[in-house]
Amino acid sequence: MNLNIGLNLIKFAAAIYFISFILFFLFNSTKRIKLSNRIGMAIFISTVTNSLACVVLFFLTPLNPQTTGKKHYLVYLIIVGLFTYLIRSIFIKYKFKIKIYPLILSWTGFVASMLVLGSNWVIHIFSDINVDQIVYTLANAEGTDTTNIYTFINNVLIPSILISILFYFILHFIYKINVISFPKWTSRFIQVMMVLLLLIASTTYGLKHFGWSKIVNYFSDSTFIRKNIVNAKDTTVSFSGEKRNLIYIFVESLETSYASKDKGGDQNFNLLQPLMDVDPNSINFSNTEKYGGQQQLPGMDYTAAGIIAQTSGLPLKFGGNYTQEDLRENASGKKINNMLPGIKSLGEILKENGYTNYFLMGSYPDFGGRASYLKQHGDYHITGWFDAIQNKWLPKGYAQNWGFEDAKLFQFAKNMLTDISKKDTPFNFSMLTADTHFPNGYTYGDEKKVTNMQYKNVVFHSSTMIAQFIQWCQQQPWYDNTTIVISGDHLTMDQRYINSLDKGYDRTVFNLFMNTGLIAETNKNRQFSNMDMFPTTLVALGAQIENDKQQLGLGVNLFSGEKTMIEKYGYQKTKDQIEQRSKFYIKNLIEGKK
Repeated sequence: MNLNIGLNLIKFAAAIYFISFILFFLFNSTKRIKLSNRIGMAIFISTVTNSLACVVLFFLTPLNPQTTGKKHYLVYLIIVGLFTYLIRSIFIKYKFKIKIYPLILSWTGFVASMLVLGSNWVIHIFSDINVDQIVYTLANAEGTDTTNIYTFINNVLIPSILISILFYFILHFIYKINVISFPKWTSRFIQVMMVLLLLIASTTYGLKHFGWSKIVNYFSDSTFIRKNIVNAKDTTVSFSGEKRNLIYIFVESLETSYASKDKGGDQNFNLLQPLMDVDPNSINFSNTEKYGGQQQLPGMDYTAAGIIAQTSGLPLKFGGNYTQEDLRENASGKKINNMLPGIKSLGEILKENGYTNYFLMGSYPDFGGRASYLKQHGDYHITGWFDAIQNKWLPKGYAQNWGFEDAKLFQFAKNMLTDISKKDTPFNFSMLTADTHFPNGYTYGDEKKVTNMQYKNVVFHSSTMIAQFIQWCQQQPWYDNTTIVISGDHLTMDQRYINSLDKGYDRTVFNLFMNTGLIAETNKNRQFSNMDMFPTTLVALGAQIENDKQQLGLGVNLFSGEKTMIEKYGYQKTKDQIEQRSKFYIKNLIEGKK
């Protein structure tokens, strides 16, 4: 089931839950049943019927983001009606009564279990995640991978439900046989304290496990962005001479640790060898003397944020006037009408200078607000999963990985570039891979097995495919005037792989600049982030940034030798400041106010 439809369905379910509770409660109002029991039975039946309906609907409806969602609501109503009738009939037949306190403690147990198991699940699946990322991803769930949804259901939701049921029946049994007897007000006090202690303990555990500092930072206000930003809208970027084409490959979860130890990675076998060999003159901006890359900061640690940081020089943050509805680009056609109006991006600068922008991805473009950002900041011609089907490049209903696999992505890219290169205008052809997405990556079945870990084999295969695509580009007549940038979007979140690394290894996002015509004298021992890729890419195309800082947004041109934000303030301070909320960011960049 499409997740945006699912999120809307939750609102619908809440309304139906309330209505079913009221109807059941009123329907029994003339019966000689105690008020507390009527309330308990109404809550219990409404909860059970709605929960069962949601689970059935999630597992039985097709995972198709193109559906309108109307049939889901109809199916939901039918399932709720059937479950309500059956459960109510059983209750009446066997004269089953729900006691209110065991029900309250059961719900408390459910919430506590969700907090404890949920915090463990978040850290296990996503590792170092911040509040902005959670909020933004939930608001932009369209087209997401359902694998993690199933792991959440299996490892968090179902155990929490079972624990709450166990809580209820244990207390129900204790009440029934009257094992423990206390005076009335003593009993009430103990009941209230049990609920409060359970909630306090589980909340404390969840927050501590997630990270107190992340919560504090989310509700703090930092002036860091306001004091350091150089808005690209206020800076002249000029081109002289013939404009170079750009091919920008955002590689899912590409990081330097995939390289061998002698090259700056943490492997015995160099998983990036094909990429390193494809162009001996390529430039790698590194945090060491060997191969290295960008240090990861909050607001650029997942795909949508990584793309935005590398093309605008700014982190992606949540807040302001965007509601969840505004941020969803769902199947009903709702778009973000004005996404980040206060920024100016790579696509916009290139378009102003006569470029045509293209973006190819094998997934759903609307996921994470990517389509809105690309259309509004550079008027990109976007080709995604469904476009490939509509263009009849793929058969109807085709679905692999996140849409279609990278082998097809590179073939489609070759076909598109062959046509695009015949036009008279310079082009920016960006693409996003997906095979190396966690968990475990996407396998074709015939990859060369260089290790005993599937994810590492997928990385090596992906590296090989990218290198073969670049070799094809090098043979084309337009290559001499084309710069290629390869960069990971963020660090991998594959926990099995992460746990295999040396604990002291400093993970960075890998990058390569090919065919720039430039000599890099300051590309080693640099401390930088995804934001610095923005001005650096423009300079790699031959552009001149006309300010002394060589800065756009919070990003600094790495060819210049000027200090980056991390080099000025240190990694930890930069991280802490960017993780905090920023009233300036919300007002000026999200809302576009001065």
